Amino acid sequence: MKILIIGGGSIGQRHLRNLKDIGIENISILDVDKKRLPVLEEKYRVKTHKNLGNALKEKWNAIFICTPPSSHIEIALKATATRTPLFIEKPLSDNLKNIPKLIAKIKKNKIPVMIGYNLNFHPHFQEIKKILKEKILGQIWGVKAEYGSYLPDWHPWEDYRKGYSAQKRLGGGIILDDIHEIDYLYSLFGKVKKIFTWAGKLSDLEINTEDYAEIILLFENGVVGQIHMDYLQRMPSRNLKIIGEKGTLSWDIRKSELSYFLVKDKKWQIHRIKDFDYNQTYLNEIRHFFDCLKKKKHFVTDINRGYQTLKIALAAKKSAKFQKIIKI
Repeated sequence: MKILIIGGGSIGQRHLRNLKDIGIENISILDVDKKRLPVLEEKYRVKTHKNLGNALKEKWNAIFICTPPSSHIEIALKATATRTPLFIEKPLSDNLKNIPKLIAKIKKNKIPVMIGYNLNFHPHFQEIKKILKEKILGQIWGVKAEYGSYLPDWHPWEDYRKGYSAQKRLGGGIILDDIHEIDYLYSLFGKVKKIFTWAGKLSDLEINTEDYAEIILLFENGVVGQIHMDYLQRMPSRNLKIIGEKGTLSWDIRKSELSYFLVKDKKWQIHRIKDFDYNQTYLNEIRHFFDCLKKKKHFVTDINRGYQTLKIALAAKKSAKFQKIIKI
């Protein structure tokens, strides 16, 4: 199997390592930073490319697009000419331009495309889906999700100001960066009817994007949602709470602890995964990608879902800009 990774940053390197871990050795990586290429070549013993056009002339079994969000669609459109299966990191883009064109092309040429939303492949998330499907919590009234982490601590080995998160033109900002929370709530509760957001830059971080956001969502099924996002918390936090008529569910992602309280039992049931390696969610994700390709199955996080969750994220940004409720 021959794989091309476009983008040699943190997520591109993570996928490279994971591809090697599942037994794929014929991997090439392309990056526009010519200083980065020899480092990657020496560190991972992989072939490198400097030019996208030349790289796309070769035959690949799959292409991973791991560049800043603002470049995803342009690269994907060029890659569709090869009719190669695509794995595109989240978010699908930083705007909606040319996405219908891309979807039309992949549909016409029957190209499999998966969007990288690794939280869907966490064992606790699968358990939550089962709990909701079996209506163990009864009717769901509301849900709260939170993600907060100090941006300079994300990749301490590099200058946070040079990463795409810090730059609006590259598709940065906490709302698009943390689209994971939007995506998994969409997976659990379906389409969003209305959204209201406050977002802005509160800190002295040297970025030109929002670093803090509070999002209120009304789902079509009547569930009320809230998402808190920030680049600021010095003690990282990531959790979910679901409020139902028969009980409450709490998921602390960083602690790998899922618990729920049922009224009939009057006690908490706690499910912990001892020493859980978060990278396992990425490994599960790419295994799903290749399993679906092999068996010609539907991706859990396909391009249509990536399109829908991007619409919600961009509606949140629009709501923050104009300070009004946006109907989706």
